[in-house]
Amino acid sequence: MKWDRLKYFHIVSQTLNLKKASDIMNISHSSLSRQISVLENEMKMKLFFRNSKGLSLSPEGKNLFKKVNDIYSRIENIKDIKSTSEPRGKLRVASTNAFGALWITPRIKKFISKYPHIQIALNLRDSEPKVLHYSSDIEVRMTESTSQDDIQTKISEFQYKIYASKKYIKEFGFPKTISELDDHKIIAYGETAQPPLNRNRLNWLLNIGREKNNTREPILEISNIHGIVEATQNSIGISSLPSWMESFINLEEILSELKGPKVNISLCYKFDLKNDPRLKVFKKFMIDEIKN
Repeated sequence: MKWDRLKYFHIVSQTLNLKKASDIMNISHSSLSRQISVLENEMKMKLFFRNSKGLSLSPEGKNLFKKVNDIYSRIENIKDIKSTSEPRGKLRVASTNAFGALWITPRIKKFISKYPHIQIALNLRDSEPKVLHYSSDIEVRMTESTSQDDIQTKISEFQYKIYASKKYIKEFGFPKTISELDDHKIIAYGETAQPPLNRNRLNWLLNIGREKNNTREPILEISNIHGIVEATQNSIGISSLPSWMESFINLEEILSELKGPKVNISLCYKFDLKNDPRLKVFKKFMIDEIKN
């Protein structure tokens, strides 16, 4: 029996969805399904019940999950044995593309200078899986992990606000009321956007102050937040962006009295790593940087 198949089983057991698990493991849906079938044949037992809503663990599957989870935790602990006096070794950090590239990366040099024996491996992705990725030690998340084996600690909260460029304001004016948004060009999140909130909440500029079936039409839709920032800075229109971007976007906040959706920033990691010195110093560093 191969350990890889047990790893696949471990992820599928947490997501209870083959497609989501295949995305996390970066293998095809058919390959993952085949590996699970092979594992069931090897063990001569049914591990999952399949139904219209997805998967559920059989009694034998639940028992195997407990054992595999224990083995997995032991292996991770052996891999991550560190000196108690000084944090050292590779720390695998996962984050969304935007927050990881724009907020975390500029601060990595400061962290490495402070902890020279820690090597950071930053894994950036478009969206967050429902459970921690098997290859991450710690994740900077804006959505909750659904696994009961994860610790999730809120370190900050940010809000979506409305921004426009100085050039745009000079050309089209400064909206002073909700109703005046009707006269402005709005950049919206596109259908394939994968942000921490659902698309309807993120596109609150299209809905606020309007009837349910009478929303504003956007001048442009972009599925990537980097693209929305660029379009806003190039005066195409106004947009809703997360407040954590304020330190490096050259934009003016407008209609500051309007409150957009709020999102938490959390650090999430496996329970077995709660006393890991690398995670402790990274957690403290993140909290200090956000406070500053």
